[in-house]
Amino acid sequence: MEFRHIAIEGPIGVGKSALATRLGAHLDGEVVLDDTDNPFLADFAAGRSGAAFQAQLFSLLARHRQQVGVRQASLFNQQTVSDYVFDKDKI
Repeated sequence: MEFRHIAIEGPIGVGKSALATRLGAHLDGEVVLDDTDNPFLADFAAGRSGAAFQAQLFSLLARHRQQVGVRQASLFNQQTVSDYVFDKDKI
């Protein structure tokens, strides 16, 4: 089977990053992990009004910056494993 990209999607804290890291090591591919340093996650977890939108927007912008760098590097890698799907944020 020929492939270049594997993306793992799911809710926070279910093991996506651990799975992506293990798959990347097994496939000798580049691993792209979501930035978990989101300053709005604590407010989101506390149920503050508007925090969900802020947390999602922060993640979207961080992922976009990360994807710009990945595009350049992916030209030289066989496989890339990611713990998120960037395209889902188009919704």
